[in-house]
Amino acid sequence: MNNAPQKHGYSLVDDESFSQRKRHKGPELLDFEHLTDVTKHVYSALPPERKRIRLLRLFAGVLENPQINCEMFEAEFDGNGILRHLDEVLKKSRLGRKEPYHALSWRWGDEDDGKYAIMIKRDGNLFKKRVSRTLGLALKYLRLKQDRVLWIDAICIDQKNLEERSFQVSLMSLVYTGAKEICVWLGEDGDDSSQAIQFVKDEISQLKDFDKLCIDKQHAPKWKALLVLMQRPWFSRRWVVQEIALAERAQVYCGHDQIPWVDLAIAVELFVEVETATHRLSELMKKDDVIPYLFEHVSELGASVLVNATARIFRGHKGDFTRRRHSKKNQVRRSLLSLEYLVTSLSIFDCGRPHDSIYALIAIARDAAPHPPSSLTRRTKEALIAEVFSDAIEQKPYPLDYNSPYPDVCKDFLQFCITGAAKADKVQALDILCRPWAKDWRPKEYIVAPEEKSTEKIGEPEEKIQPILKHEGGWWWKENSDTTKTPDDRNMTKYFEGVEPYIPVTYQGAKEAEEDGVRIPATQRWFPKGVKTKEEKKKKREDGGRKDRKPKVFEPQDIDDLCLPSWVATIAGAAFDIFPHPGMDMVKMGRKNADPLVGTPQDGRRNYNACQLWGVDVKEIKFRRRARLGHYSLYVKGFRFDQVEEVSHVSQAGTIPSAWLDLAKWSKARRTRGPWDDPGDPPDDFWRTLVADRGMHNQNPPYYYMRACKETIMKGGLRGNAVNTSALIYNERNSIVAEFCRRVQAVIWNRALIRTKGGKLGLASDGVRKGDWVCLIYGCTVPVILRKQDGLKTQQEYDREKYEDCIEALRRCIRKAAKGRFRKARYKINKEEKAGWEQNVKSDLKAYDDASKARLRKNEEKIVETLTTYHKDHHDTELYEEMSESESEGDSKRKERQDKAFKMDPFRFYNFIGEAYIHGMMDGEAVREKFYKGKPDHVFELR
Repeated sequence: MNNAPQKHGYSLVDDESFSQRKRHKGPELLDFEHLTDVTKHVYSALPPERKRIRLLRLFAGVLENPQINCEMFEAEFDGNGILRHLDEVLKKSRLGRKEPYHALSWRWGDEDDGKYAIMIKRDGNLFKKRVSRTLGLALKYLRLKQDRVLWIDAICIDQKNLEERSFQVSLMSLVYTGAKEICVWLGEDGDDSSQAIQFVKDEISQLKDFDKLCIDKQHAPKWKALLVLMQRPWFSRRWVVQEIALAERAQVYCGHDQIPWVDLAIAVELFVEVETATHRLSELMKKDDVIPYLFEHVSELGASVLVNATARIFRGHKGDFTRRRHSKKNQVRRSLLSLEYLVTSLSIFDCGRPHDSIYALIAIARDAAPHPPSSLTRRTKEALIAEVFSDAIEQKPYPLDYNSPYPDVCKDFLQFCITGAAKADKVQALDILCRPWAKDWRPKEYIVAPEEKSTEKIGEPEEKIQPILKHEGGWWWKENSDTTKTPDDRNMTKYFEGVEPYIPVTYQGAKEAEEDGVRIPATQRWFPKGVKTKEEKKKKREDGGRKDRKPKVFEPQDIDDLCLPSWVATIAGAAFDIFPHPGMDMVKMGRKNADPLVGTPQDGRRNYNACQLWGVDVKEIKFRRRARLGHYSLYVKGFRFDQVEEVSHVSQAGTIPSAWLDLAKWSKARRTRGPWDDPGDPPDDFWRTLVADRGMHNQNPPYYYMRACKETIMKGGLRGNAVNTSALIYNERNSIVAEFCRRVQAVIWNRALIRTKGGKLGLASDGVRKGDWVCLIYGCTVPVILRKQDGLKTQQEYDREKYEDCIEALRRCIRKAAKGRFRKARYKINKEEKAGWEQNVKSDLKAYDDASKARLRKNEEKIVETLTTYHKDHHDTELYEEMSESESEGDSKRKERQDKAFKMDPFRFYNFIGEAYIHGMMDGEAVREKFYKGKPDHVFELR
């Protein structure tokens, strides 16, 4: 019987022809471009104020049939989080039918440019939908036994509708929590995958024979097959962390093979535990002569991190929660990890869209809850409650907005993390600047390039600044793009009757702007259409009572997205990654950078305490987006305590370059001719710098590290111009030396040895240069390297920055005023006029917005004149010397130096190079030195 749906009386695929063919090696799929007579599938809009989703009913079929037939329907979550079929919801039946469904967890392909097609049935016709090969194969294998109802993000969400995507992503926690089962698709089966899954089912699960599996060399190929399975692309996808953590039950599918997720997770845990604790499996590889050290860094694999993370995200038994999730006992399941911890510790997991590096983890964070971007016209009840009571709830509302540029998303995330961390511990609130987490991202093209730096001196006259106000959009701008029409004055007076006739900026937004350090002229006001000021009425009388001219429209400018600033640490600096290795026919986890000195965010625990009790003041943290000038600035407070004087070679692959011994003043070790030559004990600051003055698990270093360092230098092949720490780990067969070398690799990998002007030895990232400043930022537990740009800003550049900051503040005031007036107008509408209120208010707000922009244009010259009257009382561009060694200066001298520093800070800016280890300055010594030497504080502008 042919189960394929019909179109115009004919089947799209002749099933009888397939029965006569031989079975292929791989299942085929329909080619999207070849289906020329089939119409493309078009989505119907979902109401954003309802918790409504689409589901896909996948019809059963045989593997040999390349045609995948399905249909799409809608369902809605009720107040208890139960998904109901839309027909039952519309009937308002209390005993409505629940809609059981499965959710698919899979590795995304190139869905936008997928070459294959599935067929979606609607109104008796078939429509084609573009999919990738990965998703097409998943659907073919999942339909083998029976029809399935599935939720698939790539199909059930209109990915091209960014507003819908933002809203649907905020519902994903409900989707995966309410799913009957999570279907994990790893890909097609192969010899390695079948062997690994069978190995887990039949042997690893039998714990009584587990020790034999770790020492018998006949099992070595099976362990290798399991490692290959653990490195499948699905395990490196960021969304799977949320999907597995929220799942009531999960089943793993790999071609024809399948296994419960719990069994696979137990096998991964045992694998990592044995290898990390004893390295017995690596020794087993040596016996079998497969690949020695194949399992090195297995604990950093995506599969290992995934199992470890999902086991620690929630407190309480998952089964208890799912059985009682609609009762008052659902509080038994609580998230334990902060959003900052999840994003920074799970950087090994990749994502297709840069925004998902954050959005994919919000639903399982303890301090954040996903919410769609707020809208003036359509807002859910939950979003309104979360906004009003955000200060009183633990999970702060976190907006999901795919329309926002990625640098703005990064800024919002940093601001969220800094604000949340400062409430718990102000001393380590800015450690996020040193943890790699952001996806590597660059704008596609530059429309407006940063202006070249002028040679004009401070205080000289400047040319007139061109207007830079850009209308950022909104529904009234998008839907009423015809700016030539004048809105009806009566509509404005109708819906704004009884509302305050004007909104002064000093009342609505000046307080917020002043907190950001921006001064708003008190005369700047906005008025709705039809309301006249005294000056306007007087001018009208002088002009003979003629009608006012139509205000000019301030045309928006296209300003491209900015590059990521230096204070956003990208995953290019992550410690581990998967890449090819010599002698292996597979990719493998390997180290590419040293571990961050600040470590992972942990409540009440710090690796170092360089700032002692000097924490961050959140009110002093300023973010400034200056698209016209081509940079994104962050203002933080701290002080400079030293400067880089010498920079040695960068450690390649964890080796210790021989030049480091000269910089450490241990040159005698370079002239040894054999094991009988004794170069003496290494300098204390050198061996402690190699391990960052910490041992394993960030405890104090044991004293035997000093002798282990000497043994490492003597036997590590120093005559080859570098000490090979990897060879010592694998070949020396000395557990003490191996432990020391592993710690050294975690500290020096891809870092350079430096010496400061103060004679301190230290380590910094590979981008460090002579002349860089060693600074402490209040709220960061380790020193950082900042590079001051040559020269100072000109007065013209400084005024342009202040001007653009002023414009940004005015934009915020406009948006705030628009929201306030909209809410007042909304609740004054009569019930009989409710049907047409939305369109009228849209047009009224558009008129109000146009009038605001026109008045802003009119006052530009006044704003510029106000800004340019501010001049500094100095014209020199020489950097004054602040590294005074005198400790007997009085308070007046210190105050004079501090005042001079604050006057010069607005004309300097820095690049954030990264964190640094400075020996003898990691536990408050720099703070004490600052006090005794009278070093001034600075406000650093980081770009």
